[in-house]
Amino acid sequence: MASLFQKLRTLFKARLHDAADKALQKSDLAVYDEYIRQAERELEEFVQTIAPMYAQVKSSRRRREALATEAAKFDLAIDTFLQQGKRTEAMVTQKRFMSAMELIKTYDTSLEKQVSALEMLDDVKVKLEGRLAIAKQERQELGFLLQLAKSKEISAKAMRSLDSLMSQGDSEVATAAENIRSRLDHADAAWEVQASSLDNQLDDAMQSLEVEAALAARMNRLGI
Repeated sequence: MASLFQKLRTLFKARLHDAADKALQKSDLAVYDEYIRQAERELEEFVQTIAPMYAQVKSSRRRREALATEAAKFDLAIDTFLQQGKRTEAMVTQKRFMSAMELIKTYDTSLEKQVSALEMLDDVKVKLEGRLAIAKQERQELGFLLQLAKSKEISAKAMRSLDSLMSQGDSEVATAAENIRSRLDHADAAWEVQASSLDNQLDDAMQSLEVEAALAARMNRLGI
């Protein structure tokens, strides 16, 4: 279980940035799409891994209920045997009753730990699903950034041409060129802000997973 949490932690923390960087560098969203597909597969692996724990809790609860029913019968039988003067039968049944009650206490303790672990795992699953949803949303944002990047490349070429025009000395042409250059600079600044915003979103989205992974590792060490 700990290795799976570590795997998921790496998946959502490190490779998300890596996929985003590669997508922007290559101007291709295919690498990010592959990241999302892999994230979906590994999230499904996590869900399948914890599924047996739900079955174990159900089984423990059924056994605990069966013991409680049996203990109640023993309790009534003890009184009946005593009323009938059957002391030996009452003693034997009393021992069985006490044994059943001890087992019930054991099941109660175990169930408390199992349910607590499942609640935490459910919370982790919800957060992982949320991170995956964020990744899909950021995929759309990356598409927008790539469009901005292409526009930036075009604007860079335009600026070189404008520099040439401005150097020709015609005041009207130079003024118009300067105005256009100012607008292109503004577009470049907007691209930088958008890229910085996405990187901050990626960092914020991953912070809670480190906490969940640390708790999971501690649970594994404690045998919970």
